[in-house]
Amino acid sequence: MSEKEPALPKYQIVKDYVLAQIENQEITKDDRIPSESEFSKMLNVSSITVRKALSELVNEGVIYRIRGKGSFVAASQTAISEKASNLVAFVISGVEMYDSSYMQIMKGIQSFLGKQDCKLIIEFVENDFEEERKLILRLLQSDIRGLLIYSSDPVAAKSYLNDIRKKSIPFVMLDRYPAGYPVNVVTCNNHDGAYEAVEYLIRNGHTQIGFAAYDFHLSPEVDRYNGYNNAIADASLPANRKLLYLEKELDYDTLARQIQEGEITALFCANDKRALEVMEQLTSRSIRIPEQISLMGFDDFESSKFAKVALSTVKQYFDVLGYESAKLLFEISEGNSYGNKKVMLPTSLVIRDTIRPL
Repeated sequence: MSEKEPALPKYQIVKDYVLAQIENQEITKDDRIPSESEFSKMLNVSSITVRKALSELVNEGVIYRIRGKGSFVAASQTAISEKASNLVAFVISGVEMYDSSYMQIMKGIQSFLGKQDCKLIIEFVENDFEEERKLILRLLQSDIRGLLIYSSDPVAAKSYLNDIRKKSIPFVMLDRYPAGYPVNVVTCNNHDGAYEAVEYLIRNGHTQIGFAAYDFHLSPEVDRYNGYNNAIADASLPANRKLLYLEKELDYDTLARQIQEGEITALFCANDKRALEVMEQLTSRSIRIPEQISLMGFDDFESSKFAKVALSTVKQYFDVLGYESAKLLFEISEGNSYGNKKVMLPTSLVIRDTIRPL
């Protein structure tokens, strides 16, 4: 028995009705279409549903409105098909582009878009949220099918996310998102990846394990911190606030002293960027890795395997992140996705040379 097809959202029924009328040439350019109240009676839907459908048709250039007169057909079906945008914009904000992980994300996006005969516009913004906001608002005025957003400050992004919603432009956030705000997002399973990493350190005899954040305001790092905490708690190890480094500027002198005095034997870093910086700073202070401290990162940057000591880390699959984000965007834009989705991708543990069993 085949699965029952999910019912179309009611506003899509209204849109499809108008588009079918145009395609069958029952209404043509500059013809008036039914009013909100007429549609409500005809299709047995609410006026709010009709309003949403008509707003989307206006945004897509299918119809236009004249105050006090009604809504009219903007173009023929051929013109509409030609007008339908094949452009997807990917906004990347606040990242250092020397790392190949972002290239992998773009490769994944392109891999999906290529199958849909769509083109990708890539917009970079250096760590400046105001520029990010202005760029997004500018893109909302252009002819795009949807937005993929890698934001430097997802909480602040709520200011422009409301504008995107008003325009009814599909969007998906990558990697990070504002807590408590419903959005479509694709990210990796940060909590479980961190839990598995810390659990591995514990199995190797480490009981004094520190945590080093990098951008602790971002949702992935909070999830990784929670994974760290839960692994510590489930192993019945005591929580020790002295082993937490949650600030952007890490106090390396204090960390080195803790290592030399045996107060900390392993450090789980919220990302590889922090882990590689820790490696550099500690080796410059004559701390030996992994003899004096075991080190674990998260991400598996290309450079991690070529570090002074090959970094053990949690691998996330950036190309899959890009592919699944583009795929979700198309599901939304074609009306095949209902409600907001948080897609979590799997991670895997990569053990190299920075871990020493106790």
